[in-house]
Amino acid sequence: MKLIKWLMTGMLALTLTACASYYPIAVDVSPTVQTDAGVYRGQPVSLSSQDGRKNDYIIQIEQKGKAPVVVGASNNLKVQLEQALAQGLSTQGAFIENGSPTQIELELQDVLARVIRGHISYDVVQQLRIQLTLKRDGRTITKQYRRSAQAEFPGRLHPELDKVKEALNQQLSLLMQDMLADRDVQQFIGGN
Repeated sequence: MKLIKWLMTGMLALTLTACASYYPIAVDVSPTVQTDAGVYRGQPVSLSSQDGRKNDYIIQIEQKGKAPVVVGASNNLKVQLEQALAQGLSTQGAFIENGSPTQIELELQDVLARVIRGHISYDVVQQLRIQLTLKRDGRTITKQYRRSAQAEFPGRLHPELDKVKEALNQQLSLLMQDMLADRDVQQFIGGN
């Protein structure tokens, strides 16, 4: 009886491992920014970030009758987005400097691509939400940025996570561009 229990436990563990092992544990997320130069004239800003997400994974693969499989980011997503924002602000002419009177805090609130299996394809539903808080001389503005997108990818057996990762990178890049192009943010940093 103990032998049967041991064998069943081993078989169950192998089955679960075989299903989940098809997918990587993490994927590389690397949003890019393209923005106009000359928005600022050397205004100094300090930049910080925090991760306020409920979960630390960025992709959730859902198949009917099976437990969801989750995939994280192979790099620190908070740092990656902070660096992308810093690069964009620098390109626009701002000077990133710790201790600056103008403080910008980026907070990740939701970054998730849900991959939902259909009959002959997969739907990828993305939800992104990031908050920017800007402070200077007792004044504060808070801005919420959201993006949602849905795409369908062919695939009978397993979704191609490279396509899911690229779709997520594209939406994160567009979200960063929304922040950098925001007139309220530009006026606050520019001192107007």
